[in-house]
Amino acid sequence: MTRLLVADDSETVLLMLQRRLEIEGYDVVTATDGLEALERLREAGSQERPDVILLDAMMPNMSGTEVLEQLREQGSEIPVLMISAHLDAQEPDRMRSLGASDCIPKPFEWDDLIGKIEELAGDSSPDGDSN
Repeated sequence: MTRLLVADDSETVLLMLQRRLEIEGYDVVTATDGLEALERLREAGSQERPDVILLDAMMPNMSGTEVLEQLREQGSEIPVLMISAHLDAQEPDRMRSLGASDCIPKPFEWDDLIGKIEELAGDSSPDGDSN
């Protein structure tokens, strides 16, 4: 089963993402800001680390971009999908230069989000079956 860490400071968005992704068959762990996201990663250890991380770019305490920078500095290669309501033409390139695997604007189409998650997880389905 594909495990996701989803971090967003909007409780509404976080709950919606968690419920929809779990319905799709994903194992979802949530965080309400960047510091909590890093804590969830520490708690998970290597056995339960997420296959993909979804990070809201702008969160209190520690932004998604700051989390991304820390992850890459620590050598983490977990694919990170940045989610932002403020994507201008240069923002995806900037986020990729920081180590993001991909970016998606808010609001997003559900099928686009699922497609990007599957692509980053290397699967075509949440349970890991590739057919």
